[in-house]
Amino acid sequence: MNSFNDPLIFIKGPPVFHLPPTERIEAPLELQDESTSIYEIQKSYSVKTLAIIDKLNFLAKPFQRKVYRPLIFHLKDGVSVQGEVEKVEEDAVTLLVGTEELLTYPVEEIEKIVWRGSILN
Repeated sequence: MNSFNDPLIFIKGPPVFHLPPTERIEAPLELQDESTSIYEIQKSYSVKTLAIIDKLNFLAKPFQRKVYRPLIFHLKDGVSVQGEVEKVEEDAVTLLVGTEELLTYPVEEIEKIVWRGSILN
């Protein structure tokens, strides 16, 4: 017995067998084409909007909601809203303003996010 057949590590578990590439079963083309139909066409966003979406998802987490206070959201129409990120959906963000007021804006409307005088996006 040569050293190439000796196991390098012993793991307690069921044996695993790998099929050679020629013996693997491929899905028929009909099923492959059909499986791609479940994907939805996504909106195309600008690079700036994608960066804002990433930052909003980050700020929606529980710990970040407590640390990054107060946040000021500057919108494209010149309005500034002070609050927290409550929920981020595909194309809208819900902001908690004050203690109980929820405002929902399209993601494209947010121009920049400011925390303590510095821009976060």
